[in-house]
Amino acid sequence: MSSVPSMQTATDSYFLFRLINDAHSPVGDMFFGVVSGLGDGLVIALLCSLVMLFHLRLGIASMLAFIVSGLFAQLLKRIFDMPRPPAILDNVHVLGHSLTSHSFPSGHSTSDGVMVLLAFLIWSRFDLRSWAIAALFVLAAIGRIYGGVHFPIDVAVGLTLGMATMWLFWRWSKCWPIESWQASQWSWKTPGFIVAVQAAVLGLGYHMQPSTAQPLALIMPVAALLVLMHVWKGKLG
Repeated sequence: MSSVPSMQTATDSYFLFRLINDAHSPVGDMFFGVVSGLGDGLVIALLCSLVMLFHLRLGIASMLAFIVSGLFAQLLKRIFDMPRPPAILDNVHVLGHSLTSHSFPSGHSTSDGVMVLLAFLIWSRFDLRSWAIAALFVLAAIGRIYGGVHFPIDVAVGLTLGMATMWLFWRWSKCWPIESWQASQWSWKTPGFIVAVQAAVLGLGYHMQPSTAQPLALIMPVAALLVLMHVWKGKLG
């Protein structure tokens, strides 16, 4: 298939893409170049594992939602095989490597969508922390447009897919025997081990997507290990 959206939708998407992508600046490049990396698969997996240390039900639900929504997004990419902005538009401002195929939907934005809803499930819609974290991941998704690798429709569908999948897994998780799982020491040892492995992989030469977000490969492992040490100190103390 080569045409999912209607001609009018495509035209509107191109206009909005230009509005965001053409508004580039050195400060914007620095900000979105790093923030858009929050949707990288290993970063999201690490964050979900960290959530498991504090909210086991939400952590497992978010990890499953991340994996399932990511696989579904990759399937849709192969089915529709939509071209990316640099393949059909001129003078696209690109952060990192220029990509040309499998644009719809955005995989990064799908992962961002999982985190957007997760923020409101951890706290509530009345808590400013929820809105702050959700806004950060929405900006990360918008960064895929700013960075010249996705159209707005790719990002919008990705965010929706991620949030919908997270909601479904959250609903399903309510019938899980979490209380019995939490009675075992493995309920925190297993996520802790996973966090340690993911932090090691991320910090030891992992190539971020986009490449401009490489500083996250240094910041995230250190932050994750500090959190892990704090949790383990409390559990073992």
